[in-house]
Amino acid sequence: MQALATRGRTCGVTGVPRTSSTRPAVRSVVCRAAAEKTIFIPPWRDVYNDLRTKGLRTVAPEEAAEMLATGQWVLVDVRRPDQYAEGHAQGSLNVPMYSRIDLSSVDFAKALKVIAFSFNGVQPIDSNTSFTKDAMAAAPGKKFITLCEAGGTMKPTVNFPLGKPSRSLQAAWKIITEGGVGADDVAHLERGLYGWYQAELPIEGTYTPDLGRTPMAAQDPAVNNIAQSQGYEQKVGDKQPEPAAQKKNWFGF
Repeated sequence: MQALATRGRTCGVTGVPRTSSTRPAVRSVVCRAAAEKTIFIPPWRDVYNDLRTKGLRTVAPEEAAEMLATGQWVLVDVRRPDQYAEGHAQGSLNVPMYSRIDLSSVDFAKALKVIAFSFNGVQPIDSNTSFTKDAMAAAPGKKFITLCEAGGTMKPTVNFPLGKPSRSLQAAWKIITEGGVGADDVAHLERGLYGWYQAELPIEGTYTPDLGRTPMAAQDPAVNNIAQSQGYEQKVGDKQPEPAAQKKNWFGF
């Protein structure tokens, strides 16, 4: 038992159930995933420092709308496809950083991932390893504004000296670093789709923020490296939406 626990810690994975008869296989799959996914997104401290050095700009929703009106910029929604389908900023493109694991085809490794994550109450997801390539293909020749649910922030505070991580900040980093796009041609949407909603800018579909939920800044749960933001950044005068219908909380990810 001790040896198994040690192997789990060695690959950087904790919290995988050790009572299951399949535990060696589950841990093997998760450890392999950890080795692969670590490359997908570096630790937030490294991403934050790199973005600060490169000078990534965060723009308010109103400014983003003006930038989009020039035709030079495109709004890239990096949330899951099912979240985008429910409601999204008008005219935005969906290039997800993560998607729910598809079990429509037989894949033993994915099935084990689902088991491992579900035991821990985490929505089984896979990172989109072709994210940067997909983003470049979705909007060739355009400048990018990335958005997710709550946006995160690059603003350091006493309690959060490295700001708050988010999928949209990570996406901006990947587009700059892997896509070779200049930092002047990439921006990050302040407060994400929630901020767009509060600015009363057009939304296609239905969007109802769940203020009882704490969104997660998306690192891949396969390596147990999910950094938690502190929910939606609210400002004086924000409209308060009707309570969202109760649904299973997968940590708002």
